[in-house]
Amino acid sequence: MSESPLAGKLRTVTSVIRDRWWIGVPLLIVVVLYVLPLAGAPPATNPNEVARIELGVAMATGAGLDIGPVAEVYGLSEDIARRNGRIYSDKAPGLSFLAAPVTLLLGPLLPLVPGTDLPAFWPLRHLLTLLLVALPTAGLAFVIVTCVPGVDTRRRTGLAVIIALATPLWAYATVFFGHAPAAILVTVAWVLLLRPGASERPPHRLHALLGGVAAGFAVTIEYPTVLLAGVIFGALIVRRTPLPTLGWAAAGTIVGLVPALLYHQLAFGAPWLTGYTFKADTGFQAIHARGVLGVSLPSLEALWGVLFSARRGLFFFSPILLLAPIGLWEIFRRRRFRDVAPLTVAITVYVLFAAGFVDWEAGWCAAARHLVPIVPLLAIPVLYMLVNLGTGRWRNSLVAVLIAFSGVNAVLCIALTPFFPPQFTSPLAQLVLPSLMEGVGLNNIVSATIGLPPMYVVIAIIAATIAALGWASSLVLRLPKRWVAAVFAAAIAAQLLWLSWQGASPSPEVEFIRAQVLRRLGHTTVASQIEGSLISAATSTRD
Repeated sequence: MSESPLAGKLRTVTSVIRDRWWIGVPLLIVVVLYVLPLAGAPPATNPNEVARIELGVAMATGAGLDIGPVAEVYGLSEDIARRNGRIYSDKAPGLSFLAAPVTLLLGPLLPLVPGTDLPAFWPLRHLLTLLLVALPTAGLAFVIVTCVPGVDTRRRTGLAVIIALATPLWAYATVFFGHAPAAILVTVAWVLLLRPGASERPPHRLHALLGGVAAGFAVTIEYPTVLLAGVIFGALIVRRTPLPTLGWAAAGTIVGLVPALLYHQLAFGAPWLTGYTFKADTGFQAIHARGVLGVSLPSLEALWGVLFSARRGLFFFSPILLLAPIGLWEIFRRRRFRDVAPLTVAITVYVLFAAGFVDWEAGWCAAARHLVPIVPLLAIPVLYMLVNLGTGRWRNSLVAVLIAFSGVNAVLCIALTPFFPPQFTSPLAQLVLPSLMEGVGLNNIVSATIGLPPMYVVIAIIAATIAALGWASSLVLRLPKRWVAAVFAAAIAAQLLWLSWQGASPSPEVEFIRAQVLRRLGHTTVASQIEGSLISAATSTRD
């Protein structure tokens, strides 16, 4: 008997609701985990954030591009440029341009700095990070998975959860830096212009225009992404994309670049001059004077540092990304050379840039922040590899171990602070883990709202992260849930033991820096205890 039209419609509606539930609930979990750290008001600010926020506030309040008047209220950042007696942000201006209208519209709803008409810094910082960084980045992984064709909704959602919670995207969703927004725009441009996993026909003209705008504004937010924009256009040319389509993409790119070019002209006297030319800090001047804007030939030390070191290594903090070369081979084996070639070139060029940067340690940050814009590009071949992994239990269990390691590292990057001083050779072992063991956790919305001790919230975040990644791993790797739970338990126990061993018997210098970090975060009691122990140890040694 044939199905009635009404039954067919009901079946379709049920299928749509079920698919949306499978996407909506995991997405909500990711959003909550990304948003929780946006609270509190530590006494120390980050120069990278302050400079961007002050420029946005200056434009919103009518002060123009000179951030001097705003800096008198919020404090003077180290990331500034001076020209003709005026003070400017030396950062790429894109995120500040987005912050200006948000500040103009919502700033009046925030508490004011006493005696001024400016919104209080920390509420504004959290609002801007929420709207412009955290929420968009939370959805990024769910966009990346669309690059892999032929995957059902459940596995697609599991893949998205793994990318969202087991990579440095999480840490950079919680800070007002340009790296995560740039990663979003690069991904949008890549999807619209290069159409990975899709047919070989060129992009629609509207998609070409929008993709060009995304590529151009990515550069306006984060200058080095000009390398990725160049790879995208190189791929379009190699593919013999029709000239009208190339023209629309180029026009969009110019539109996306115009804000940066105008800012450079008005602030620094020429469209091609950036704030780095007028750096005010002498130490930063020395860095950017070497090579081209601080970038020279890559070194083996820096290459190891940004990829594998416990200090900043991208693959150390997210070992699941080690599967990218296997995934690239999988894409090539499936005769998708048009997809694998630009990915390989983009990843290689950007890694070489990061390894050629004189200041490859990149100040106070988690993992290799300069490589964050290519995390989505690394994720695409990883997803291909995971989708085509097969059903071998032991091989898939090894992948589950990598996911567990990556998830623990990702959650540890936000469990205390995402700002790790470069003096730590292993910040997770030397800073985060011992501080957590002493009961110190991140400032978070729950604690700030209802007064729950931060460590309780940190424990809940860690449990939720492990549970979400375990569920996603069982779905993607097609392993029994109990088996995944056992693999995760063994992997996490081994990892924590290794980190504990690595951080054991810290030097007095390391402990002194840890005390300084905790004091900057407002944890003065624990900081004082550490300093007291150091003084006692030094006294007994002299005696």
